[in-house]
Amino acid sequence: MLRGPAVARDIIRALMRRLLMLGSLILLSGASLPAAGRDPARSVVRIVNHYQRADWATPWGSARPGESSGSGFVIEGGRVMTNAHVVSDSRLLLLYVAGDPRPHEAQVMQVGHDCDLALIRPLEPDVLKGVPALPFGGLPGLGSSVDTLGFPAGGVRVSSTRGVVSRIEGQLYVHSGVDSHLAVQTDAAINPGSSGGPVVQSGRVVGVAFQNNPSLENVGFFIPMEVISRFLQDAGDGRYDGYPDLGAETGNMENPSARALAGMREGESGARVTRIDPGASADGILEKGDVILAVNGRPVANDGSVEDDGDRIPFGYLIDRLFIGDTVTLDLLRRGERKRLPVPLREHPLSRSRRHVYDEQPRYFVYAGLVFVPLSPGTMQTYGSDWARVAPRTLLDEYFFRVLARAGPRPGERVVLLRRLDDAVNIEMAWFLDQVVERVNGRAIDGLASLIEAFEQNREDHHVIEFAHAGRFTVLDRRRADAANGGILQRYGIHKDRRP
Repeated sequence: MLRGPAVARDIIRALMRRLLMLGSLILLSGASLPAAGRDPARSVVRIVNHYQRADWATPWGSARPGESSGSGFVIEGGRVMTNAHVVSDSRLLLLYVAGDPRPHEAQVMQVGHDCDLALIRPLEPDVLKGVPALPFGGLPGLGSSVDTLGFPAGGVRVSSTRGVVSRIEGQLYVHSGVDSHLAVQTDAAINPGSSGGPVVQSGRVVGVAFQNNPSLENVGFFIPMEVISRFLQDAGDGRYDGYPDLGAETGNMENPSARALAGMREGESGARVTRIDPGASADGILEKGDVILAVNGRPVANDGSVEDDGDRIPFGYLIDRLFIGDTVTLDLLRRGERKRLPVPLREHPLSRSRRHVYDEQPRYFVYAGLVFVPLSPGTMQTYGSDWARVAPRTLLDEYFFRVLARAGPRPGERVVLLRRLDDAVNIEMAWFLDQVVERVNGRAIDGLASLIEAFEQNREDHHVIEFAHAGRFTVLDRRRADAANGGILQRYGIHKDRRP
């Protein structure tokens, strides 16, 4: 059967990914790599990032430039591995190789903000010539010792800190703010500047240092090989796609009465589906009330965990090991009937709208002094680091709850009237601060593009802006607003009225 070009490309990408998986297995075995036992410090580099963050409060501008430093290490292919947060929002990226005081400009090849990993390489040829690529190892055992190498506190000489592996479990990855993956806890200090450095055991990399917990003393975390290997496989074709997500929330079935009500047999276990996110992989396939009995043949316990190499992990981490475009097979119990269903996997539709944004400029539209922006993590952060407590309740309700009921090309995108640039044309309008826009001139607003069209296509005497809460609305004189718009932009130093 003839297939379309898009299908053919998907097949080629799948074949490439499988070949890359095989290559990663060879890599993990240490084949074709420098022998363990060489001094790994020779392969550690210092990275200096001259960055400029986005300014979400004034989205047409940018915040002041800054500088930060981190660590990285050389891997095969003339590449340097580090953390995504070390190289985010870069305007100029410099790396320093051991024994060479000169800075060398570098560029980001691939970045995974969801797993806080990145690959960079120097722009000049032969900068890494003679620098050995570090070989990869496996998962270190509990109680075993590891060494963290890097440049903490902005030092210019490699530092080595030894620690003991104390825990291996899922952790929130702070860089993205929403993604959780496996992480390894150690009592080796992970200080600013250490991020991106290799964690080494017996001369082989077993992780990448990436975050600490300020509330705990002498506790740091590193990204294990499972996440590193997956990142390399995903990025191996030149494009990083990210993690798939089932998009189904589950509850435990530890209550015997609940199992009996669901019709589960003696000795049968599973997790009950309590919510399915619109547009997610599970949408249209799973149903609320389904009991997931097994994932790719792996039995799910009543607490939602699966056995994994002598340990137990939440079954969602099995999905983490797959790729967008893969299919997971679920055994489930639905209204007394046992089913086996394939679920094609895709990115969670809300991931981008919930994840901290890097390497992008804010989207906005300014009209008659009214500043409109999409509801996003950047918007919420305009209320400060404690935004989840102090932001307006209407926005918190939209951000955390109402967005889950929305689907579409940009699932869950809501537009907020963020602020007003005072002018005679808007100073007397009914003003409702930080409100979600429901309709403009009778048109339902499902994103910034539809809001812009609703203003620009209106030929009536007034613009009517309706908000999502309490029936609030406000009105602008259209002709006066059109006439005043250019002057307002010029007065407030806004060169473009939009970044849609």
